[in-house]
Amino acid sequence: MAYAMHPTERAAKEILASIEATFQPTHRFVRVEASRYRHLDLRFYDRTASDLKARGFTMLADVEDRTVTETPGTVLSAILVRTMASRDGTVMCALYHPHIRRFTLRALLWLLRKLPGKVTDMETECTDGSFVVTTNAVSAAAFDSPPLIATEYVPATTAPLDVYARHTQRVAEHLATRPGVQARTITSHDAMVASQNRMNALKAAFRGEVGGVTREELERLSVFGTRLAGDVHAAVVQERIQRAV
Repeated sequence: MAYAMHPTERAAKEILASIEATFQPTHRFVRVEASRYRHLDLRFYDRTASDLKARGFTMLADVEDRTVTETPGTVLSAILVRTMASRDGTVMCALYHPHIRRFTLRALLWLLRKLPGKVTDMETECTDGSFVVTTNAVSAAAFDSPPLIATEYVPATTAPLDVYARHTQRVAEHLATRPGVQARTITSHDAMVASQNRMNALKAAFRGEVGGVTREELERLSVFGTRLAGDVHAAVVQERIQRAV
């Protein structure tokens, strides 16, 4: 008789597979043409990029993070990420429009007010290995950040230029508490990728330290409530124990 996997066991395996595929120390960023992403709101990209250029930002590249796209069981369509850098190169910006692949799931998340919105990420890497991140990607707030990544999630409706204003304030506060530390300068696509992968390495190591995902993170991730989070987390722990044997 075939073994019937318990739903919590299946969920644990799927969650671990997704986390392990997504939180890789090195991501594969591929240059792309924006015209191939007509399922996204390209006007958002162009309008926001224009506003940021007026503030001194320059384009680095349009890319797709294939590591994320190819995550097993992903519900997201391929996502265009427009990367930019501030005039002095100390702030990296990523603009992207998360798009749920299945219409029924998009409709459900819209009804639950959990549909991901258009995102403006601002990031600064510092010479001591720390990062400052300011983003309106509130759906990502379910996951804790490593100690070296100071992340603030502003409301999803925060305008891109307001995300930038808040970010510059936070960077100044961050550096004020670290004498001798400076913001790194990123002025090219290759430098951006290298910086992103230094951050990805921190995130991957942190996922290993917390056992993939914590119970609190599972509770925050749950769409329908927290009742099953404990059971799923216990199954995650058991799955990791079995893998280690």
